[in-house]
Amino acid sequence: MESIVLNKDTDWGGNFKLHIESKTVEDFFNFYILRSIDMGMPIGFELQVPKTIDKFGNGVVFKSLGDTSDHFLQVLYSIYGLNSPDKIKFVNSISCNYVGLNDIAFKSDGQPRLKNVNYIKVFFEGADESEYAELFLNIDETNKTIEFEEKDFDYRPYVAMLLTAE
Repeated sequence: MESIVLNKDTDWGGNFKLHIESKTVEDFFNFYILRSIDMGMPIGFELQVPKTIDKFGNGVVFKSLGDTSDHFLQVLYSIYGLNSPDKIKFVNSISCNYVGLNDIAFKSDGQPRLKNVNYIKVFFEGADESEYAELFLNIDETNKTIEFEEKDFDYRPYVAMLLTAE
């Protein structure tokens, strides 16, 4: 298993990549098992993504892999500089709306989008109107990685909170 790849030199320092351990395809969805190592511990979760990415859609789902996902959540809180609650648990699953970004030639920082990467912006929405966050998912099947790229520093607590079970 490969280590998590942190990229502290971009944006606000909270971008990272997890490794795609496996991919299965069913009728309308790709299912990715994301698993990496951080400080000797396996971290990760299952990610469900529609096979066909529309301009706007729903069905990007984050699912728990038990302890591995709980460990991922601890790492996420650390990367984001947030205080982690004791006995933290990853949600069983959370479904998010998305927007496909593959038809936009350049990223917001002016860098060109690579043809072999599937670019998606995911919208996390909680029960309260203020519980909202956006996150970029850059799926690179060629290199077997999925990058989690921050949309905005202020979304960190909401991404973490909405992935945390109550």
